[in-house]
Amino acid sequence: MLEKNQSRSGTPDLETGDSSGIKALVQRFRVCWEVYPLQILVKEGIRKIGFDLELFGTPECGTEHVVPGCEHCQRVEIALQEIADWILQRESPSCTHIVTPDGASLSYTPVRANRPDVVVRIFMGHRHEWDQPAGECDEQCFKDIERALTELGVCMGRWSEAADASPAGHP
Repeated sequence: MLEKNQSRSGTPDLETGDSSGIKALVQRFRVCWEVYPLQILVKEGIRKIGFDLELFGTPECGTEHVVPGCEHCQRVEIALQEIADWILQRESPSCTHIVTPDGASLSYTPVRANRPDVVVRIFMGHRHEWDQPAGECDEQCFKDIERALTELGVCMGRWSEAADASPAGHP
């Protein structure tokens, strides 16, 4: 059972406003992010309707036998979901966010040195009329999320060696 100010991973609850526990998760699981335009095909051509943000995390250094859905990956997925909850806590009345974990598979890419990544995807778009073109509100929502990711130390694209130099980094 969780204490009042504890999350699933034992970090301070989002309501406290303290990001130190979330920052520790970012360091522990070397969290990175990428963003892509979310597009649909309409009569007029391709329409951008929002953003598809992906959070990537990997089990702690030295973890062996990493397979999709293992206990190590489950810890990473829980942490990524908590990070998503934290960055999305400043909800906009006109934007919606849908968080989709993908714990049944691992992602490998040369950009992140082919490390085993767990992925959580976040769809960002209009709260109503989801197929309408992305506008200023959507751009502002994304900028707010980008600021929150930067505040937490989440690296864009790949993990930075400089991020490892922090006290909470890996040995």
